Amino acid sequence: MDYKYAAYRPFAGTIKTLTVKRNALGEFFVFLSCIQEWPDVPARTGKAVGMDFGLKHFLTLDNGRKIDAPMWYKSSLNEIRKANRAVSRCKKGSGNRKRALMHLDRVHEKVANRRKDWFFKLANELTSEYAVICIEDLNLDAMKRLWGRKVSDYAFAEFVSILDWVALKNGCQVIKIDRWAPSSKACHVCGVLTEDTKDLRIRTWTCPACGTVHDRDVNAAINIRNMGLSMLIA
Repeated sequence: MDYKYAAYRPFAGTIKTLTVKRNALGEFFVFLSCIQEWPDVPARTGKAVGMDFGLKHFLTLDNGRKIDAPMWYKSSLNEIRKANRAVSRCKKGSGNRKRALMHLDRVHEKVANRRKDWFFKLANELTSEYAVICIEDLNLDAMKRLWGRKVSDYAFAEFVSILDWVALKNGCQVIKIDRWAPSSKACHVCGVLTEDTKDLRIRTWTCPACGTVHDRDVNAAINIRNMGLSMLIA
């Protein structure tokens, strides 16, 4: 069987491999692996920012800005449940069941595409504004065990992967600090550690040494920035 394809961009470089894939909706995609010279993008000089990932807010920046994610899966949950019920009502092997399964796959694909589009827009915004971005190396498996679906909906790993790619093109550096660094426990003013922040329900706390009142996430973002810049200098 012959198929026609639409090339939405010209090929660059020397084509090494070509892969044809078909998704659950029956759509075909052609993936090309090409070798080409990649121009060196010099690292920019400019502002640095620390960012703390969280469950209450998707991102908290060290300047106090809080970025909330649209919660794509949660907002589409009724549509997904309706599509699942339609599949369960159909007889196995029937044409109606195949059509219902395709509709369910289309709903999931729409959620994934909306999420990815938002990630790229946010990554471009951040890398355009900041020359150095400091984040934590997240322990996603542990987070999923504790908080389940919400962590999956946020898709932190996918965002970090997109952020790395966009930063590379824009001459921005992404620095990842150790996941075990005490970013939430340490007072960014005096450096004293406190165990009072273990409970995630505590959103503000007062440093027992210097008396500074901290917003939990903003304090963590400031510490992440300071730790990341110290790694850059070293």
